[in-house]
Formats: sequence, structure tokens, C-alpha cells
Amino acid sequence: MRGMCFFLSLVFSCLLTQVSLSASESAAESTIERTAESTAERTVECWTAAEWEFESAGDFSEKDAFYRVQMDVEFRSEKGTVLRMPAFWDGGKIWRVRFAPTEPGVWSFTTICSETGDPGLHGKTGTFQCVPYVGELEIYRRGFLQTREKLKYLVYADGTPFFYLGDTHWGMMSEEFDEPGPHAGELKIQSHFCYLVDRRAEQGFTVYQSEPIGKTMNFADGISMEDVRGFQSMDRYFRHIAHRGLVHANAQFFYPSEMLAIQHDEAYLKLLTRYWVARYAAYPVLWTLGQEVDDDFYEKFSRDANPYVKVCTWIHELDPYRHPMTAHQENIWHTTRSGVGKAHASIFQDVPGHTWYGVQWSLRLNSPPNTAIAKDYWNDGKGKPAILYEGLYCFLWTEDFGARAQGWMAFLNGMYGYGYGAADIWLYRGKYDMNTTSTHDGVSQVTPEEKALRWPEALELPSASQVIFMKDFLKKRAWWELIPEFAVSCEGPEAGRKMEFVPASPSVFRFAAHAGHREFVFYFYSRAKETGTLQGLEPGTGYACTWFDPQTGRSLETVMQKTGPSGVLELPQKPDEKDWVLSVDRK
Repeated sequence: MRGMCFFLSLVFSCLLTQVSLSASESAAESTIERTAESTAERTVECWTAAEWEFESAGDFSEKDAFYRVQMDVEFRSEKGTVLRMPAFWDGGKIWRVRFAPTEPGVWSFTTICSETGDPGLHGKTGTFQCVPYVGELEIYRRGFLQTREKLKYLVYADGTPFFYLGDTHWGMMSEEFDEPGPHAGELKIQSHFCYLVDRRAEQGFTVYQSEPIGKTMNFADGISMEDVRGFQSMDRYFRHIAHRGLVHANAQFFYPSEMLAIQHDEAYLKLLTRYWVARYAAYPVLWTLGQEVDDDFYEKFSRDANPYVKVCTWIHELDPYRHPMTAHQENIWHTTRSGVGKAHASIFQDVPGHTWYGVQWSLRLNSPPNTAIAKDYWNDGKGKPAILYEGLYCFLWTEDFGARAQGWMAFLNGMYGYGYGAADIWLYRGKYDMNTTSTHDGVSQVTPEEKALRWPEALELPSASQVIFMKDFLKKRAWWELIPEFAVSCEGPEAGRKMEFVPASPSVFRFAAHAGHREFVFYFYSRAKETGTLQGLEPGTGYACTWFDPQTGRSLETVMQKTGPSGVLELPQKPDEKDWVLSVDRK
């Protein structure tokens, strides 16, 4: 049973959230500032979203407000940085712009509207002071995420590597914001959604992966006032995720099946894209376009005219922050980067704005690792990062062992990010594949009774803590310098040389990575207790070998080993038959 202090702190956090979201919020408390005075001087913290409101002088119908009126706001820093942000219609005569300044100093802005004769929307000017962020959230201390040439991982704006550990919520808009919901059990909470976000942030997750399943907006016939109210409700979700310092890997608009009806109306689709960017680009986000839309949403779209290719290009043009963008891929039997086996190749490889791969990959844990998929992404000539965005969800298709193993599989195979998921959280109140017994990972059988797990229990599954143990282990070393066992070192005296690990027997299964010959990390996941040898090292070199328990987060006593005359290092035997991590560091 959880401690009462922890429980009360979460309840108090959610209660505070309800109050703060119903009133104007300070930047220090929620990273959002609002004002109705578009020309008033104000102070905004760096990288936090501020909001300005503008009221039109003229009256516009709902149709004209969305289709005809296009308004941008050009922001200029005193150092000369210019960022142009689309504004959005928020009902009636109100237009808003959200903007997160990227550097301290005085900023000015000017509005540019297609209705040049409307003095409420066109030609408005103002200034504000941007000051350094004073809180503890990394995303605002270091700045929004980026991808950079030749880096296989995401970085903050200041260049610091970003550890991607996501939690999956495809039914985000079904998660109750103003009530506990029917699955909360005895939890005395005010908000199901806020409780989830707060707990994942507290646990140490860094990304919230969402789809807008459960939204109330209907995009079949433009944006109406009813749809605006739906967006205003969605704003609260984006805002709270930002408030807790999580990066929001969000898919655009709707589940892709809804795209089928409007995909050929290019003018409308571009306006819809513009509206989404205007409302959400000022938050710390990653664009993921749509569920499994690379390459064709399982043949629902034409590969030669996939509408999400256009959406990707438009977001790239409209988003002043150039947030990293991907198209969530189909499973690896259908789509990989270049087309492995019978799979199709990604159609987004050369699309402007596409900067990383959201991979849907899983392996069976009762057999040796097949690295063909990992190699395909690692060898990407453009150097794009790959993230294990969707795998096997805990107590849907795997159990705790499989859920934690996927994280090690990702990072040690050069996919520097993992999207974890658990029952009744990955798809809240979902019916998908709930009535079968699943054996997807080859070692566990998940029955319908086990799949019926409710989210309060799933939130505290052992694997949720175990992926944090993994994160803490890797963050204590330069995880971004580790390269997969199959890859070669690019720098230093071992440049051009691969890790040479020889397993003691065919029953030894592992994932492994190295940093030249100075550092090795192994994840041994079969029941075999024997390990093997590292060969081709410098004779007479000492190495510190330390076993790390991925289930408890504890390390055993370090043992010193030395290579023999032929440069062979005998690795120690596993402590028992469960999965273990071995770090080997040259001394």
C-alpha cells in the first residue's frame, strides 16, 4: 500500500491543477502567461509559452473566421532573432497567439493579418521582457528538443543529450480531466488525467506519447464554435503536460481513419495543419503526424499520395521552432527505414521536416537477437535518430520482463529512446485484443483476465520502476557514446573495430553496446548463467566488471578482471538465471 504522504501529495497536486487551470496562470507555476492587453509590457520566462489575445473590429462568420482570416505574429528579439508564429481563432471575435521566447532580452512583435483593414487584428504591436527560466524543469532550463546532423539521439536546444523515455496514451482525450473516471477505484482524486501525468513525471518519465482518440471535435466540415470548445478542452491536456515538464509526442488532428474523408481537400487540410501548429507549437512537443501512417496506414492511403506527407511539409514550413517530427511507422513486417525483408521502405526519408523515425519493433525473448532491423536504422545515411516508439505493452502482449527488456534492447541497439506502455493506460478503456491469450514475446502468456488490469495498478507495475532503473543506470555513463555491438568505433585508437564478443554457448542471448574498447554494456536475457569472452583487446589490460540487477536497480560488488596474453577477457558468470546487466570498464 502506498504511503499516505505520497497519496496526499498527488491529490493536492491535482487539486491545485484544477484551480490553476480555471484562472490565469503564472509562468513560474505553469509555464503559461495570459493577457488581454496585446500591447502591454510584461515579463516572460525563456522557453515558456505566453499568450496574447486580440479582438477583431469586424464581425466574421464561423466559416470566414477559419477559412478566410489568416493571422501571423512576427516576434523579434533585441539580438535580431525573428520567429513568425501563426495565430488561431478562438471563437467569436477572439484570436490568440502562443509564443515561447528562445532567448533573454527585450522582444517586440507585430501582427500581420490577411484582413488588413481590421485594426484589431492587423498592425498591432507590443513588447515584452524575456528573462531566464528560474525553475527546475530541464525542458525550460535547456530549451526545446532538436535533431542535429550526424547525431543519433535528440538533444535540448543547448546541445545536452535528451533521454527519451515515453509513456503511451493513445486515448489521451478519453482520460477524464475533471473527474476520476470509472476505473479509479478507491483513489480519491479530482482528475484521472492529471494524476497519470503527475505520477509519470514523478517517476522519471520524460515523454508523454499521445493520440487524440476520444476528442470531441468533428473535422468533417471545417472548424465551428463547437469544435473550438473541444480545442479549448484539449488545451488543458497540452498545458498540464507542459506544466510537469514532459515533452509531448503528439499525433495531429485525429486517428488516421478520419483522414480518409478529407485527404483530397488540400486547402482545408493545410488550414487544419496551420490551426494545430498555432495552438500547440509553443509547447515542448514532438510531432508524430499520425498512428502508423508510414508508409500507408496498412494500405489505406496511396503510397504515392499519402496526405501526411503534405502535412509533414506544411508543419515544417509553419513551425518556427522546427520541433523534431516523425511519421509513426507501421510494424516492422510492413515498414522499416529502407525495407528489410518483405517490408516497404519509409516514404518519409526525403520529406522536408521529417527528422526521426518512430519505430514499431518487438523481438521474441526466447531466441538470440536479430539485429537486421536495428542495423537498418543505424545505417541511415542522413543520421536520423530512431526511437522504439511502440513495442509490446505490459499486460497486453508481454509482462514485466518483456517491458523492461525492450528498453535495454532499444538503447543498446542504437535506438536512443523507448516508448513504454501498460494495460488500461496505453489505450484507456480499450477493447483491442482483450479477449485472447497473447504470447507475443515468446516467454510469457498474457490471459484475458490479466489484460483486464485497471490503470491505478498498471501505473505502479514493477516494470514502470524498472525502466527508470535503466534510465538511471545509463545516465550515469555517457549513454549517447555507446554504439551497438554490430557497429564499429568511429574515433580513437579502436576506430574501425567492432566489439568481439564470443558467447560461451548458443543459449546465451544478449544485447550489447560499447564505446571503443574502454567501455562495454551487456544485457543478458536468457536463462543461461554462462556469458562468454571479449576478444581482440590489449593484453594485460585491467577491466572492472559489475553486475547490475535491472529488476531492483542495485549493483553487486565490482570484480577486477585482466585480459590474457592473447587479449581475451573472460566475463564473469551471471549471479542467477534471470536477466542481468554487466558493465565492463577499462581501468
